[in-house]
Amino acid sequence: MRHISDRIGVIYLGKLVEIATSEELFLHPAHHYTKGLISSVPIADPSRPRELISIQGEIPSPANPPSGCRLHTRCREEQPKFHEV
Repeated sequence: MRHISDRIGVIYLGKLVEIATSEELFLHPAHHYTKGLISSVPIADPSRPRELISIQGEIPSPANPPSGCRLHTRCREEQPKFHEV
């Protein structure tokens, strides 16, 4: 997507959570769901260090999504249990 699109929109549970130019989105993702998606993209150089951002927890029902940010029930910034090692 980065190389074939000028702008990218990221949707989670049917709601647009972030939209930016492709370069801005990949260099400085603002939403935690976007960060998780980008960290899951395979890279050609396995020796290159990177942080893998895992999105854990149950996916809420799209028919009855959580209020506010729809990711908050799975967000590592909102859920202290995701910080435990």
